[in-house]
Amino acid sequence: LGFSMGGNIVLKLAGEWDGQAPAQARGVAAVSPALDLAASAQALHLRSNRLYELFFLWSLKRRLRHKARLFAGRYDLARLRRLRSLRDFDDRITAFYCGFGSAEDYYEQASAAQVVARISLPTLVLHALDDPFIRITPASRQKLRENPCVRFVETEHGGHCGFLAPARGGSDGRWAEDRVIEFFRRL
Repeated sequence: LGFSMGGNIVLKLAGEWDGQAPAQARGVAAVSPALDLAASAQALHLRSNRLYELFFLWSLKRRLRHKARLFAGRYDLARLRRLRSLRDFDDRITAFYCGFGSAEDYYEQASAAQVVARISLPTLVLHALDDPFIRITPASRQKLRENPCVRFVETEHGGHCGFLAPARGGSDGRWAEDRVIEFFRRL
């Protein structure tokens, strides 16, 4: 199970297994997965999402500073100067330290969209149309819908990993989590 970027990771792994999943893996689920990284990074640049982008950028910088303290000499904190966007961070930090040529190269290679058609495990994907910054491109949406192993549920509301519902009948109102638990129980 993965949420947001973690959702991208579990979907990418399932697609890369390409029918060769370990016996222990019986299914995967993703909530608000960032499976089209370039489109989602672009959506973060919208004026309406600037606070999200600044928060993510602040969090990522903080994490890198923490890693630099843990692994002296491994990370050059001067690379953090003049970063104004998540794309800047991905270009100067993520791509540089993870062996990608650029942010665009990272987005292309790390996006689950490249492999979702090859997912062969039972898979649940939950996405809200009103998610402020996770974008699923039409091509990726089609791949999800055409894959018989994927149950793609797209709701009108739910925001980014929100999916709240009234608490009743033993449910605490966490709609997405309840759907994931039901899905895994059926497996």
